[in-house]
Amino acid sequence: MRVYVGIDLSGTERRPTAVCVARVGVSLEFHSVLTDEELVDLVLRSAPEAVAIDAPLTSPRSGRGLRRCDLEVRRLGVPILPPTMGPMRLLTERGSRIASALREKGLRVIEVYPRGAQRTMGLVGRGRRPDKKVADLVASRLGLRVERSLTVDEVDAMTCALIAYLHDIGLTVELGNPEEGTIVMPSTEAFASGVGKPSFRTST
Repeated sequence: MRVYVGIDLSGTERRPTAVCVARVGVSLEFHSVLTDEELVDLVLRSAPEAVAIDAPLTSPRSGRGLRRCDLEVRRLGVPILPPTMGPMRLLTERGSRIASALREKGLRVIEVYPRGAQRTMGLVGRGRRPDKKVADLVASRLGLRVERSLTVDEVDAMTCALIAYLHDIGLTVELGNPEEGTIVMPSTEAFASGVGKPSFRTST
């Protein structure tokens, strides 16, 4: 059974972070956690093949502005904020801290941008937020159906888990460079393939 964790990280422990634990073709679990300790413990207990975090995990070499990976995302027509601008600085610091803690435990951790992935996959239009249709399409790629309504954060966390899965099976591209940081996005092959569609299971 392949397990992937998607994290829609908040910039502070005072606000909840949405987490999706995806067992491909088997089940989806959604969690809301506050502290770093709770988050790391949940991920470790899930024993995933890979973890995808919606947050900058590195800062620009110059200390400000955009990284190369951010610029490449913008070239796709997807807006993205600089990692060190305003509240993004706190998110970047927390993302880096969480990623380091998980990697020290031997887990593979990637930076993702679920809203950008939803855009490039044609799931949402410019300025649109993911809805039930988007949730259903993302879940279908994991071989699952979702019966209850999901929050926007939960849909983003599930999209993170999907990207982790696609990355594990070689259907992603990495934007940027390893020295400064990369953002993993679904490849064009992932758009056209039927990957992630085993027999459907219902998850609540």
